[in-house]
Amino acid sequence: MKYSYKVFLKAIMLVLILVSFSWLRSSAQDQLAIDSLKQLIVKAETDTNYVKILQKIGATFGHSLPDSSFHYYQQAISVSEKIGYMPGIAECTRRIGRIQRLKGNHEGAIESYLKALGLFQEISDMSSISTCYNNIGEIYYFQGEYDKAIEYYYLALGIAEELGDKRKMGKTYNNIGIIHQNQGTFDKSIEFTEKALNLYDEIDYKNGVAICHINIGIIYHKHDSLNIALEYYEKALDIFIELKSKEGISNCYNNIGEIYRAKGIYDRSIEYALKAMELYEEMGFKEGMASAYANIASFNIGLADSLTISETQRINYLNKSVEYGDKAMELAREMKSLYIESSVANTLVQAYKRLGNYRKAIEFSEIIIATKDSMFQEEKTNAILEIETKYETEKKQQQLEIQESQIIAKDATIKQQKIYRNALGTGFLAVILIIVVIVYAYSQKRKANKKIMEQNEQILEANEELKILNEAINKQNHDIIDSISYAERIQAAMLPPSTYITELLNDNFILYKPRDIVSGDFYWVKQVNQYVVLVAADCTGHGVPGAFMSMLGISYLTEIVQRREITQANQVLNELRKQIKHSLRQHGERDESKDGIDLALCVLDLKNSRMQFSGANNPLYLIRDVDGETVLKDFKADRMPLGYYHGKDRPFTNHEIDLKQGDTFYLFSDGFIDQKGGKDNKRYMSKGFKSLLLEIQDQSMQDQKGILDKTLADWMGSNSQTDDILVIGVRV
Repeated sequence: MKYSYKVFLKAIMLVLILVSFSWLRSSAQDQLAIDSLKQLIVKAETDTNYVKILQKIGATFGHSLPDSSFHYYQQAISVSEKIGYMPGIAECTRRIGRIQRLKGNHEGAIESYLKALGLFQEISDMSSISTCYNNIGEIYYFQGEYDKAIEYYYLALGIAEELGDKRKMGKTYNNIGIIHQNQGTFDKSIEFTEKALNLYDEIDYKNGVAICHINIGIIYHKHDSLNIALEYYEKALDIFIELKSKEGISNCYNNIGEIYRAKGIYDRSIEYALKAMELYEEMGFKEGMASAYANIASFNIGLADSLTISETQRINYLNKSVEYGDKAMELAREMKSLYIESSVANTLVQAYKRLGNYRKAIEFSEIIIATKDSMFQEEKTNAILEIETKYETEKKQQQLEIQESQIIAKDATIKQQKIYRNALGTGFLAVILIIVVIVYAYSQKRKANKKIMEQNEQILEANEELKILNEAINKQNHDIIDSISYAERIQAAMLPPSTYITELLNDNFILYKPRDIVSGDFYWVKQVNQYVVLVAADCTGHGVPGAFMSMLGISYLTEIVQRREITQANQVLNELRKQIKHSLRQHGERDESKDGIDLALCVLDLKNSRMQFSGANNPLYLIRDVDGETVLKDFKADRMPLGYYHGKDRPFTNHEIDLKQGDTFYLFSDGFIDQKGGKDNKRYMSKGFKSLLLEIQDQSMQDQKGILDKTLADWMGSNSQTDDILVIGVRV
């Protein structure tokens, strides 16, 4: 009788809860419905089902009534503690972290997530542990702590991959893609986002597909492919509308508004931003509200810059920009979001400059510098690379350990096969002797034949084992190539992005063709005050040894130029030689390392239109128009490398060059000049290279790159590439 009463009570409670949910959906302000629901819950029994019902009620309030949602999760924790239900305590604590994040309390959210993480670790709930790592990473991302964020994302990814949970893997890939998107490494961002999209398509997870569409749209937006970005945002919007996801719909409105701003259609951009703002305010989602306010502030500046409005209208738009910018800045600082704070500060600088309030403009300019330095300092970028490299290395190490155990097992099999073969030879001789001695005995003859058949079966088995071993060796070779290919991605990440080079040098090209997967040639560029330092380097060897030397060279150039701010060309080479010789322990002894770097380095003085050049074995070619004639001047390098040298080290020469508008200069390694080909299979030579550069001077820099590439391919013919190739061209 008691059991029937409990079942009846649960059934009545569930029905009333469903009715209450419908009341809440029709009117989020209906306090009477909330009070009725509270009275119903008081009467329920205290067991795990009760905890799960409280969790569902909290989830149903969601974005609409976060305070009520918070209350029911706390109540579920209280009941869970009374009955010793650890999963209920852990999950509700994690959900409270989500509510705290929604309300902009990021410190409280991280505290709740870490507490939930500890509880899930106690009960070994790996799936929930992965979720907590992702949640914590998302908070650090929003605060601009990208190195901490990606560390937690990879912890989440490792668990998700072990569990084979494609949905969690997709979420983590997507989050890692967003980090790379904000760091400007767009190729890696696309790679991780597409991984997430493929997984979500496999499991038909529409919400995840929509989120991926948004992130791909953002990447195209940053590359100024506005129409393609808009297509992805609209695809995502259609899915979120189908799913009735307010957060997703509002995010799409925000991004579509930014597209119209970029197109200069400011009235449409504000229309979408206001739509997003209304939804965010309705949900009480402070992150979204801050983003929407920031966009409205930015879009009003666009309206203020219109040529068709009056001065009064212009001032009104600028004042609106300041009003919404202040709102966004207040929320960003409350949530400690460096990302939004930097963006809003930039908008307020523009608004105050147009209003003539330069004191406020300078104040917010200083905020931009402070937040950018915090988010994009080199240590964080290196930390992200280190975390990713460590994660991939550990995965490879696990694979190698498995392979090693397989190889040991195969070695044992080979030894056993050798014993079988020796036994086979001995047995075969014994059979021959038996046949000779008792050739006329029919029964012995049948016995001998049976032995021969058994031995043949053993031979076939041995051959099959050898085939399997050969397949394992081939797989190991494939894994080694995969590891080197991953090293190529790391090396590529260390090279300066093309967008950064173009920003500093404007009209330029870089022809970069490694001989193997990784390269001993590398290029490097950095601006220090009014100077731009450009390097083309050729390390000893190529492939993996050359790549190690290139990483060494890049690290020391960063130390000498960026951190120590040395900008005299020959002094940079003198310092770089000291560092390399010290690292390779080169003291002039016969048996020491003979490695080094040949390098051409120029320093452009942007303020005074002058250039310094200094070279270690590699020269610089300058081409200019002299009285209507195109002339090439060869600036010689010092005939000594950066590293081991049989003679006495001398200071490198510093060449001072006055630049003229239209001058073109080239830095290069010896790969192009030394490439064999042509009908006589000879080297291309510097004479031919100079002639080619003079012939193509009237072409654009990108066309010059194409001509050099095609000329080299035609010259090589069927020959293989003999060395890494690097040519850099810059037009003043």
